Amino acid sequence: STRLNQKYTLVAANDVVLDSSVTKFSPTDCQRPEVLNKNMIKGKILLCGYSFNFVIGTACIKKVAETAKRLGAIGFVLAVENVSPGTKFDPVPMSIPGILITDVSKSMELINYYKASTLRDWTGRVKSFKATGTIGDGLEPILHKSAPIVAHFSARGPNIKDYSFRDADLLKPDILAPGALIWASWSPNGTDEPNYIGENFAMMSGTSMAAPHITGIAALIKQKHPHWSPAAIKSALMTTSNTLDRAQKPILAEQYSASETITFVSATPFDYGSGHVNPRAALDPGLVFDA
Repeated sequence: STRLNQKYTLVAANDVVLDSSVTKFSPTDCQRPEVLNKNMIKGKILLCGYSFNFVIGTACIKKVAETAKRLGAIGFVLAVENVSPGTKFDPVPMSIPGILITDVSKSMELINYYKASTLRDWTGRVKSFKATGTIGDGLEPILHKSAPIVAHFSARGPNIKDYSFRDADLLKPDILAPGALIWASWSPNGTDEPNYIGENFAMMSGTSMAAPHITGIAALIKQKHPHWSPAAIKSALMTTSNTLDRAQKPILAEQYSASETITFVSATPFDYGSGHVNPRAALDPGLVFDA
């Protein structure tokens, strides 16, 4: 957080651009410190915009923090003005106070406040920055007995086409496993996720996180039952999975509504297949189908 009981002036990146012609990147992404005016940013909070570049990976939040720090900003705000279905906002380690506003309505509130508070001349150039703000402490997580929930980015059925638009004919996933915000060790030399370059730990989501859980559980089953075939192990996993959450209520699934906000509906086999994996039960299923 920034200093308690002290407000700082807000400056938007697109109002402090030195020369927008020198870069192919959008200056509002705050990825290139050399295109922004350090003298106008120093000691202030830098307001940046979350564009589609962050979704496709040509921009990253860690770079925003590095840009703000290099320019002498007290902190930064990254405002999301529109969300594409499938966009994931994962926690990112930062070396400077910063906040990512993922609620579009709250982002627009901030942007409208900034616009109304900023005095401009007839050409649109800023005469004085009057908007102020602070960055508070992060929120403490409150854990409910609602896990597991099918994530909105989870692959579901029926899927008649794959990503290359070839016939897929996938009716459902076989099984559900933990795949959202998985915290694990990470190589500081890893370069495939720009937000975690140089870090020892990372928090990631997706099939790449769910698949190792199933693989590890299958390895444990194979260790206990060395003569079981892959089909028998798959049978043990699927026939012992759960369709109820920790509160013993039916598992819910996240889905996008017409307004692109996430709502919860009762999950079906098209969402979770046979259910959520239960490692302990899978070790002793009682019956396996070796087919």
